[in-house]
Amino acid sequence: MSGSAGPARFSGDSGTRLAERLGDPEGLQLLARLVALAPTNLEDPAHGRWEKPNYPVVAEELVRVARGFGFGARIYDPMSRGEAAGLHGIARPNVIVDLDVGAPERVLILAHYDVVPVPVEQLPRWQSPPHVLTLREDGRLYGRGSNDDLGSGVVGGLLALRRLAREGGSPRNVRLLLCCDEETGGSGGIEAIKAHDASLPESDPSRILRAEVALIPDGSPHVCAGSSGVLFLDAGFDRPVGYSAVVAYGVSLVRLHELAREWRSAYRSPDWPEHAAPEPVITGRATVTRFDLEGPARGALRPRLTRIHAETDATNQIAQSVTFVFEGPGEKLIELGRWLPSQVPRPFRLTPLVSSAVVVPPGALALSLVGKSYHAGYPHQALNPVPAALALLDETVGNAKIEEEGFVSASFGVDLRLPPEMGLEEGRRRGLGAIEEWGAHHPIGATISAPPDRQRGGYALAPDHPMVVKLDRIMREVFGVEGVYGEYGGTDASSLLGVRTPSGAPLPALVFGSMDRSAHIHEAEESVDPALLGGVVRTICEFVRSP
Repeated sequence: MSGSAGPARFSGDSGTRLAERLGDPEGLQLLARLVALAPTNLEDPAHGRWEKPNYPVVAEELVRVARGFGFGARIYDPMSRGEAAGLHGIARPNVIVDLDVGAPERVLILAHYDVVPVPVEQLPRWQSPPHVLTLREDGRLYGRGSNDDLGSGVVGGLLALRRLAREGGSPRNVRLLLCCDEETGGSGGIEAIKAHDASLPESDPSRILRAEVALIPDGSPHVCAGSSGVLFLDAGFDRPVGYSAVVAYGVSLVRLHELAREWRSAYRSPDWPEHAAPEPVITGRATVTRFDLEGPARGALRPRLTRIHAETDATNQIAQSVTFVFEGPGEKLIELGRWLPSQVPRPFRLTPLVSSAVVVPPGALALSLVGKSYHAGYPHQALNPVPAALALLDETVGNAKIEEEGFVSASFGVDLRLPPEMGLEEGRRRGLGAIEEWGAHHPIGATISAPPDRQRGGYALAPDHPMVVKLDRIMREVFGVEGVYGEYGGTDASSLLGVRTPSGAPLPALVFGSMDRSAHIHEAEESVDPALLGGVVRTICEFVRSP
């Protein structure tokens, strides 16, 4: 990975051309600053990690920028209001920006400023520093969050508000919510805001989510009226177990996907058929993303497996590789290293350790089982190495290539996606129920949980809803696309279930954005096309202005 200090890397001439494509030179610099501030969001309950170090400085920057644009801006932080249950003592500032023209109606724009971490394994696959906004020859801007959602939602929303204010004549008030915690379920973000509003009378004007419609620029350049729900599952054992138990339980978690694929939606898939989607409609999906195993290293006459680690810091990210660490007699490790590659089926491959968050002891054999990483909401775009790692472990034990005495600790993380029409309780019942039933027939101490602050049901809005029809018309004009789809990854649309407009109707939420097929959100080489980002700005403005 090449490196360079500073918030952005592009020349003056390049910056001018980019500003023309985006339609706003200040927006380009703002995006560069936000990418450099790196508002990463890591939650790993299995290992007691909740890390969000840059939230406060980013929220302060957003307030400063919004006020500089002439808007009212404030912070809502549940931590500072005595509403801190389950937030682990970490500040969770959410920024509220208002364009108030005294109109009777309000459009809500819901975005998030948190970004997924950049795992150690991912760093070598970046051609430029991930927290430095970088222009490449292909005309795209690269950097973590350049698209999801610092670009599409945060900068896109702020620039749209400023354009509406400068050009005047907006028939509606606009409220831009720049939330935290979206990547991990929204506990300190949209969910905390919902809880705040629920404590107030329905007619109270101080409700933060009070609006006639919500736009969510956190998706692809399509009209998405259905948004997948999500449950992040933590699985493991209540005691140390043998390798066979680890494999058996891991395989049962992998097979949950077979059940989830039977949960079919009525919404069309934007990835069918050109982009490898297995079905023409959105379905449920279950992906084992995290896999950790640790065992003792001493006293082995044969090699002992002391560590397995899927190289990801987030349950919603499929790892590029899984690290295996073996310790033991040198000659036996050499023999094992020669045998293992023959057990790995294509297109996976086993290589010397490429990059890892795991500390490898001197003399150990460290190997990487390599697949293809991607956002876990889109497993058809990835090549998940975790199932292959379980198969390799099974072959290694079955062929007596490693020491089998003793016990190990192991844990898994599962990204379970629900079709848009499926409610949270039904998803919990079906998903957890299937695993719990398996555990009842296999008494090996298996455990599974779905933390309440890391789950939400799907969201479904009728394709012929007037707001959907309106956005479809605008998207045809701005992006040249048409049609209504479901959304794979899961967005804050599902968090708006139960929220109502001032008239008492369910709040309609519509997802769209700049996340095209080259965006690589959550992955190495995340990028945004400035022209698509400019299209997000134009779409918001046209939606607010149109009848």
